[in-house]
Amino acid sequence: MKMSAQLCNSQHEMEGIQAAFMSNHRGEVCISFSDPVYARADSILVDVKKGFIYVIIHENSFFISGVSEIMTQSFSNNKRVLLTAVRPDGSLLELTAPIRLESGAQGNK
Repeated sequence: MKMSAQLCNSQHEMEGIQAAFMSNHRGEVCISFSDPVYARADSILVDVKKGFIYVIIHENSFFISGVSEIMTQSFSNNKRVLLTAVRPDGSLLELTAPIRLESGAQGNK
C-alpha cells in the first residue's frame, strides 16, 4: 500500500499517542505513529457512529483520536490499514492490521 497521494491527512495527539491519518487516491488508509509500539497493533477499531479510532494491543483498546466523517468512511471501505512508525534506529516500520468496525465502541485504559 503506497500512501504518496494523500486525499485526507490529519494529525492528532491525544492521551500521549501522536498519530497522523492518511488516505491515498485509491482510498487505502494509513496511520503513522510517533511510537513504534502502536504500529505493532493487533487491529484498529473504528467507532463508525462517533468517528473514534482505537488501537488494539494484546486485547486492550487505546483511544487514538476522533477523525472526520470522510476519514471514517475511508476506514469503513477498507479491510486493512497500513501502520507506520520510525524505529529508534531511524528505520521505518511498516505493518498492516485488520480494521474492525463497530458502533458505539469504548476503549480501555
